[in-house]
Amino acid sequence: MSPKQSLTATNLAVYQHLSCDLYIHNVYNGTGISNSSNGTSSPSELSKAQYQRGLDWEGILYSWLDRSDLLLKVPAIPLEASTLLENILADGRKHFYITGLTFWPPKHALEKKFRQMGSEPLTFGLAKPDLLEIIRIGDEVQWRVIDAKASKHVKPSHHIQIYFYTLCLNHLLRQPPFHWSNSAGVWLPPNDGFDVASPSIDDIKTISMSLLAPPLDTLLFRDLPRVITSPFDEIKWHYNPLCRGCRYETDCRTRAEKQGELGSMPNISIDDARALKDLLRISRTGSFNSNASNDRLTDIEDLHELVRNQTKFSRLSKSSPTIVKKTKQILSLPKKIRAHQEIESPIVEAARTKSIQVCPNELNNAHILTSSKVIPRRNYTCPSREDTAVMISIVDDPSSPSSKQSRFHVSAYPKKTPISCSATDIVSNLANLIRLLEAEKTTTQFYVWSSTEQTLLQTHIIHAALTSSASNDDVRVCIGALAQGASLLQTTFQPILLSGALLTFLGKGKRTKAEYKVCLQRMGLPTDGTVEVLRKRIESEIKRLQEQSGTAAHHERRKELGQLPRVVVLKKEIERQLALPIPGYWDLPECAATLNKTRNLCPTDEQVFTAYKHADMETLEYLLTCRNASMFVVLKELRKRAVSAFSGASFLVNEAKVLSTQFMDICKEPHIRKLFFMQQFEVLAKLTELWQSRIDSCPEAPTLEFIGVTQGRNGIEYSFRLISGTVDVPSSDKEYAFFDKLLVEDTPSDEEGGGGDNLPVEVLFDDLGVSGLLFPLNRYTKLHWEKQHARVQQEILVADVRNVYMDAERQHTMVTVRTWGTTNKSILKQGSVYRLSPRLVDFNTTKILSALFEIDLTWESEKEYYGEEEDDTHYGVPFLQLIIDPASFGGVSGSADAKQYVKTEGDIQKLFRDLKGLGNEKAGSLVLKASQHRATQRILSNRLSVIWGPPGTGKTYTISLSLLRLIEVERRLYGPRPKIVFITAITHAAIEACRTKLLRLMDAYRSIENLPRQWLEQVKVEVVTKGSDHPAPPKGGTSVHVYAGTIYQLYNFTKKHKIDVDLIIVDEAGQISLGSLSLVLRCLTLEGRIIIAGDSEQLAPILSAQYPLLKTHALFGSVLDSLMFSRSSARLKDKTISPSSSMGDEYDLAASSQGTIVQLTENFRLNPDLGEFVSTIYSRQFKPQKVQARQLAAALGTLAIEDLHASPPLGIPLSVLEPVQSFLIALSDVMYKQPQTVLVAPEVHSVTPENLLTGTSEVAVTHRPVSLALIQLKTSSLRTLQVGYEMHVHGEAAVAAALVMSLHRCCPDDNIFVATPHRIQREAVKSALSKIKMNDQRPEAPIENMFSRLSIDDASSRSKITVDTIERLQGSEASFVICLFSLPRASTTDLGFLLERRRLNVAISRAKTLCILISSEAVLCPSVKVLANEETAKGYAFLKAYEQRAWSYSLNVNVDTLT
Repeated sequence: MSPKQSLTATNLAVYQHLSCDLYIHNVYNGTGISNSSNGTSSPSELSKAQYQRGLDWEGILYSWLDRSDLLLKVPAIPLEASTLLENILADGRKHFYITGLTFWPPKHALEKKFRQMGSEPLTFGLAKPDLLEIIRIGDEVQWRVIDAKASKHVKPSHHIQIYFYTLCLNHLLRQPPFHWSNSAGVWLPPNDGFDVASPSIDDIKTISMSLLAPPLDTLLFRDLPRVITSPFDEIKWHYNPLCRGCRYETDCRTRAEKQGELGSMPNISIDDARALKDLLRISRTGSFNSNASNDRLTDIEDLHELVRNQTKFSRLSKSSPTIVKKTKQILSLPKKIRAHQEIESPIVEAARTKSIQVCPNELNNAHILTSSKVIPRRNYTCPSREDTAVMISIVDDPSSPSSKQSRFHVSAYPKKTPISCSATDIVSNLANLIRLLEAEKTTTQFYVWSSTEQTLLQTHIIHAALTSSASNDDVRVCIGALAQGASLLQTTFQPILLSGALLTFLGKGKRTKAEYKVCLQRMGLPTDGTVEVLRKRIESEIKRLQEQSGTAAHHERRKELGQLPRVVVLKKEIERQLALPIPGYWDLPECAATLNKTRNLCPTDEQVFTAYKHADMETLEYLLTCRNASMFVVLKELRKRAVSAFSGASFLVNEAKVLSTQFMDICKEPHIRKLFFMQQFEVLAKLTELWQSRIDSCPEAPTLEFIGVTQGRNGIEYSFRLISGTVDVPSSDKEYAFFDKLLVEDTPSDEEGGGGDNLPVEVLFDDLGVSGLLFPLNRYTKLHWEKQHARVQQEILVADVRNVYMDAERQHTMVTVRTWGTTNKSILKQGSVYRLSPRLVDFNTTKILSALFEIDLTWESEKEYYGEEEDDTHYGVPFLQLIIDPASFGGVSGSADAKQYVKTEGDIQKLFRDLKGLGNEKAGSLVLKASQHRATQRILSNRLSVIWGPPGTGKTYTISLSLLRLIEVERRLYGPRPKIVFITAITHAAIEACRTKLLRLMDAYRSIENLPRQWLEQVKVEVVTKGSDHPAPPKGGTSVHVYAGTIYQLYNFTKKHKIDVDLIIVDEAGQISLGSLSLVLRCLTLEGRIIIAGDSEQLAPILSAQYPLLKTHALFGSVLDSLMFSRSSARLKDKTISPSSSMGDEYDLAASSQGTIVQLTENFRLNPDLGEFVSTIYSRQFKPQKVQARQLAAALGTLAIEDLHASPPLGIPLSVLEPVQSFLIALSDVMYKQPQTVLVAPEVHSVTPENLLTGTSEVAVTHRPVSLALIQLKTSSLRTLQVGYEMHVHGEAAVAAALVMSLHRCCPDDNIFVATPHRIQREAVKSALSKIKMNDQRPEAPIENMFSRLSIDDASSRSKITVDTIERLQGSEASFVICLFSLPRASTTDLGFLLERRRLNVAISRAKTLCILISSEAVLCPSVKVLANEETAKGYAFLKAYEQRAWSYSLNVNVDTLT
């Protein structure tokens, strides 16, 4: 093959897609053996179809641009910049797109960049970007590259193309007149398909070139030349599923098998291979290398020897647990390995031996099984048997813009007439088959081969439901039997949730006859009779549901472990259970041929698609029949092999069920139905996660050794020593002891791989049966426990963690728990080891379902009342108004209009401002800042107000004072009258903050002489801690009753007493799910007000499942997300109510806010430069209300006078402590504006106008405030070339501990947070801090004493030093915050999590004085793959903005010194 000696942008894109150095080396140098040499070079029909899809999308896009008068076509010949400029200037349009542009890359400019990187220059071929966007602004021509791609998402391969084009054009199109926009875009097709929807400029996914530049410049100008110029034998490569269709595939497959490479195992991704290579590299170095002869084994043989060497593998598990954990997952090794347990990897052995593997229990069989290796793993997602197996094959055309052209073939075994039809007829045909099978009342299971086919099937059913392309009955039957969501909620689990919801609904006092009738109609029951008859009919049905869930369904749940999916993906089950000796990857033909060599009739995808493309229906049906038959054969072969080698029991622990299409769908309003479904699905998602863990014997559960019994504050507690894993310190912000753990003795018999009676006892635990009960159980609730499996009652204790602490010698972590069970004493044995795993605790789902159901009934009754006359589909129901059309709440109504409200409040504001001017300090606390005042006016003017409160902007103060202003204004305008106000949030801390702030402001009112106080004395503030017992507000009177409580306790309160609420204030709304808000919003009066406060840039509620991003409404997130990011909120943001101009600028609401959503801008927590940085992700810049005190510079400077060598602290190496103190001393020098050589100055300095600092502090700003600092951490070791994750975490923790110690010594009165994304980081920092001992002869050692109080039994535990995860620190603040966001180069799979912008924002914005962020090159300069995700790219941009503004310090830590 002749050398090409040049690269195109397409070559770069393929290289990025394959992540294969060998590909790019071969392409450039003409090396390697391509498929053309063996006659397979012609593209397949599938490849041609995929290529055609891209051409079709480009054609439609260009046609649309042309019709929109936005397209300029230039000749498809290489153009000079001058010629291009002539074309642009000759065009009179201000905005258009150029197509046909072709140019030669600027050779000399690129060579210069290669030389700067110390690389040999490479040659690039002709460049042909799809589009060049042009915007003319005066004489300036602004441009950016746009590439049209027919995929659903942006990919890294797209980024490298547009970056290369942009890089070249930036050198060719000189300024002036050309101006680069510093961005490029990928134009994707509409989500609905480009055959039905027109292109939209909104579908251009923009990426900043400054974000792409660091990783891609390194790749193009340093890494690529090194790869291309290296010898062929030194090039890294890995044969894997991405290689399918590559021109060098055949050669790589042969080499992988011959050389024993990792690619000789199937389905080992590039990330998997990297992890395995890391493990092998560590095992071959230092003390781990036991190969005396130094003979190099193949990778497969090396893995074989390593896994069998239990001593060595155990040592590796301790030194590099993360890599070993991933290795176990890749190689299907037991997650728990006992002492003296012989293990081997089925994956490795199948690739290594390439011979028939016979399990011991199969030796008695009359025939020899083929060469597959069984993975000893229990499986609850594939049934061990069924009466009827239904195989579904789907042919999809990649060239089609949508899946409407798909072809379906359905075969049922035992033989029934097959179905072969188009997508148009599949729903009706499937419905008929399902009815037939349902009538037979036999067990049935549906199967598809691949996840792609499963997605296509679900898509077609949903499409039929949305478009009415099939009858409603047929759609409902298919949804009930096949839809992955609805079917999971039927029969077994739904009755428990629904019966509870209906009971809760009926328990809210009297209901009207109309409500009873609607409820019965939803339940499919008769609606005739009196109110009492209707009520008893509902109660009877609830009793039936309870009996169903308590008897038949309970036994069904006990019989079924986990839950079978309605459609099983067969390929996924084969991968999970069998190890096939097929290199690289395999599909159905290879799988069928390996498992059953005597029956090899399975067609390839290419053969099937060729018949489909040529419209040869007879051949197509025959091929699909053969394909379905092969699937059935594969299924039988799987069952034959998936048995325990020891007991002979099947690893497939479930059997198929009788087909049922019935499920209860009792809500009608579309948005309520979605939320109703989501609440139920959340329960199921949590259960699914528990099932998967339990069936594998809870491998991630911490293990504890029982020490003895102690006396706790609330009774007997049990002490354990932590052996492995981590146990979270329980939150002090909870109402009850939840007993949310299961405590079980950890015995070898529970190991995964056992079958039959060896099932872990947790698998038999019925979570739903006791999920809503308070432990310890009483004599009534104990009946539910007695329905648990006999083994559960005998072997399981439910446990509540009371404390986690270090023992007296600081050697071991101790855990104390309370337990409840049938036999406490007989289960716990001193010295025995137990595992602690979670159980489902859920007190609230039935409450939310009941509230949603009640709102749905209200909606239907209002709908019947208004009929077709009402344009709004929410019919004035507040909860639905909030979702569908927030702007419909409108302004206040009554005798006084919004202008009078605002004017009256303005007079009050002026009064307190005047009093403040006269020296009254108390009055000063009642004067609102500018943005706070705008928020208050918005609250007074509108029924719905959204207060967007970024960190430190006084959100709680604003809503508290706004409430008092509202009460006073209404008293002035209307006189005394009763009012009910709810203040709610998700946490007790937020509620207590609101209550405390409100009472302080009321005291401030009272302290000012000669003010009218009568209205204030009628404001009664109560905290609802136990809603079911809280007294109801008195009837009559003129008092304002303010009730503060969690949404759940306020719900219990309104359930006990029928209360109409006039105002609901929701604080921390970014943490409350939309469905949960229904608990309190159902009580709002028709003219009631809502105040929503929170920050959409902080962490949202954690959901257990993933939900679709709907087109118009953000239903599946927080309340705040719903209001700020739904399309329906656009009207909300535009809505303004402007008072008369005579009030002046201060009262001009329209001129200074975002409509009803108002952002607070005065910042009382963050220093100017920290506040300025954080405000970059908000719509308005913060106005700092404080500056950094000069004392900080002096305090940090005191570290310079310490002699660490004279009295070094124990527990932390001087090699870490000395550079950390040098870093802090240099910060002091910077603050004093003194020269220093340690820190790198920021690229971007504060641009906060000096007038914003006026009056913020009495201390003159005579020094340079420094609030952002960055430590770029690099960990190294002499024992290994690459530091593993755990070793790096210990290095990171040592730096954090040194920072904590140093900051605490110089600023002992200030609080310090260490914010960690992961628990492993938290535990590492705690461990490092616990080892520090000071040698300065002082009476007490502050670090030890401060940190030892991090025990939940100590009320002052959060007073000084707090180490915790970012989620748990949200809502709190400290003077100093140390954020741990670093990773080693060897472990970057977690970058997406670290680079979530909200997580970064929460961590950084906890700081009041100084934020120190510890990061690393792997995070600050990640692979371009990370940036393909739009949300991750936002987080990375935020991190880079921090880096540009921070004083930076590079720190190298040798982790060898830490052990």
